[in-house]
Amino acid sequence: MKRVAVHDAIDDLGILRSVLDRSRDGIAVSDMSGRILYVNPAGLALVGLAEVPDDGSVTTRGFFTRSGMAVAGEVESALQRFREWRGLTELQHFGTKTPIPVEVSAFVVDRSCGGQSVIVSITRDRSEGHSHVQWQAAVEASEYRAAEQQAVAELSTLALDGELDQLLAAATTAASKLMGVHRSMITRPIDGDDVNIAVVAFAGQQPRPAILPAGSNSLMGYALVTNSVIICEDRDLETRFSTVAMASYGFRSGVCVPIPGADGPWGALSVHANQNRIYSDRDVSFLQTVTGVLSAAIRRIDLATLLHERSMHDPLTGLPNRTLAYERIEQALARAEVAGTSIAVFLLDIDDFKIINDSLGHEAGDRALLRFSSRLAAAARPGDTVARVGGDEFLIIAEGVGGVDHAQQLANVLSESISKPQAPGYEPTPLSASIGIAISDANSTRKELIRRADLAMYRAKDTGTGGHAVFDHDDVYDADRTRRLSVDLRSALGRGDLSLRYQPIVDITTRRIVAMEALARWTHPSLGVIDPGEFVAVAERTGLVGDLGEWALHTACTQAASWQAFSDVGVRVNVSALQLRDAAFVGKVATVLASTGLDPAALGLEITETVWVADTVRVAGTLAALHRIGVGISLDDIGSGYSSIAYLSRYPVFECFKIDRSYVEDLPAARPKAIVGAIVMLARAFDLTVVGEGVETVEQLDTLQACGCDLAQGYLLGKPMTVDEATAELRKQST
Repeated sequence: MKRVAVHDAIDDLGILRSVLDRSRDGIAVSDMSGRILYVNPAGLALVGLAEVPDDGSVTTRGFFTRSGMAVAGEVESALQRFREWRGLTELQHFGTKTPIPVEVSAFVVDRSCGGQSVIVSITRDRSEGHSHVQWQAAVEASEYRAAEQQAVAELSTLALDGELDQLLAAATTAASKLMGVHRSMITRPIDGDDVNIAVVAFAGQQPRPAILPAGSNSLMGYALVTNSVIICEDRDLETRFSTVAMASYGFRSGVCVPIPGADGPWGALSVHANQNRIYSDRDVSFLQTVTGVLSAAIRRIDLATLLHERSMHDPLTGLPNRTLAYERIEQALARAEVAGTSIAVFLLDIDDFKIINDSLGHEAGDRALLRFSSRLAAAARPGDTVARVGGDEFLIIAEGVGGVDHAQQLANVLSESISKPQAPGYEPTPLSASIGIAISDANSTRKELIRRADLAMYRAKDTGTGGHAVFDHDDVYDADRTRRLSVDLRSALGRGDLSLRYQPIVDITTRRIVAMEALARWTHPSLGVIDPGEFVAVAERTGLVGDLGEWALHTACTQAASWQAFSDVGVRVNVSALQLRDAAFVGKVATVLASTGLDPAALGLEITETVWVADTVRVAGTLAALHRIGVGISLDDIGSGYSSIAYLSRYPVFECFKIDRSYVEDLPAARPKAIVGAIVMLARAFDLTVVGEGVETVEQLDTLQACGCDLAQGYLLGKPMTVDEATAELRKQST
């Protein structure tokens, strides 16, 4: 062994000399510049040197091959920052230039005399037993890869159908376990907060607080704002960001990898150690794999959330749909039970919406629904749910309602807001809706509340437009009766249990019958006589009005055809809106006329003014086609609805006006008489016949005649008669 100016670096004690001389590992001492000061015998033998020259010409660089020098930067950095380095490298034999694979452990030693520190390197030859070392390293690498693959596979499986909280917890656990660190966290930006970021998942000790400073005030904040991988191996040497947050958690080092999102980082995954640590490329690669899996899973979850949200909202108005509204009712009932309060469900049906939808088209109808929904949402209280549950049906869920009076106050607010006139020039907006109200009690269910609100809403409609009604238990009776009547009415139509009565329409001047109006009658086997207004309404609600109308048309035409053998009177049949909207209705009328042999001129169809106006385009086409085949058309209940001269001018299909009985019953008072006179003048302008209905007194009949009315109908002139009675009356008139 050659001793070269080691001074205090090597003690002269015999025991130390013996250790150095007998060590099988190479031991070298160099100064901080890399000049070799001492090499023990094993080290000299390893590199093929007899001694180290005294002139200082041998440095550490001379001992390494070019390949071995690849770690020089890493070694220098580690010695400066951590005062030690361990790793694999490659020396060269000075004589043969043969590469020598070695394992090196280098560390800085401070000299006791206060002189310059030195670097001690312990080198172990990996040539002997090299295959064992390689095998051991390969085993370790293989085990790491297997653990890494298993962690990623488990996370990937969870990413297919797991919840977000499960995924984040699994990711932090996998990172912490595989990398052997004290803490792993996932942080995210906070909406509307540029100062802080939030810890949303962690493995290890719970972070307190779970809020960290954003931007350059923390490792995670800096990674998020730069959207890049940030490695901090020693917080004391960090200059890019503040390490105060790291110190508060007791972290000495850490690495943070952003989690890719649609518009920048969704969040960041970080691992931390309580001591200084070098994080390898393999560490970073693993974390990037984890964040990649997380990013794909988050996109899947976000898409599923978006699709779910869309499925729970009305695509036109953006309001909650039926499904979400029903969920909200369940939730509101649960809260009400805990709080001991009540909720109210308001079911709204827009009045006469078909006037807009059918006359102006569905696009205009959609725009009207948008404007209506905006008004409704603005009128509701903050926190109330406003939903669209059907074509023109809306539902409001109000919590904390103090009883019937409070619910009615809320309904009044809704009605007043809806009914505010629209600004000039705007497209039509619905200005009224019928509202049914149901208030919860201790035993209420969602299904029962909806049913009650629906029943109350139908009662509100019966009272007129823009009204509201609170559920009453009598509504249940009405609903049960409606269901029973609908079933029995269907059976009655099938068995022929219904009948027609015929009421004369009389020429005022001659007092002769010119036509018979067919009126449907039904005597229920157990309930007795059912008012026509009730069973016709039941037919309209339950979809039977078309069948009822076709039965009445065929029966009346058959009877009128038989009267034609001895009388020239015609028959008048009331037609429902459903029949006029049916594209096949004209063909059905033609078929009935052909099968019964009735002259089309002997048939008159009566429609209400409101039906005509509500369905201008579609109904106008049907009426025009009926007019072409020779069927007479009467406009019923003039003055009760929305009459417009413009319709009469545009569609010249009517042959008769029928003055509403509400004006006739007040005759001969001056105001009703003036109105009747005006209607007659209007009819004359369009060359139409005028009928006054509901005539019960001679004074009424005389006033109608004085006003120029052509025809009259009412109990004074003849009550509804059976077929036999009507036939007898017509035979008597024909003699």
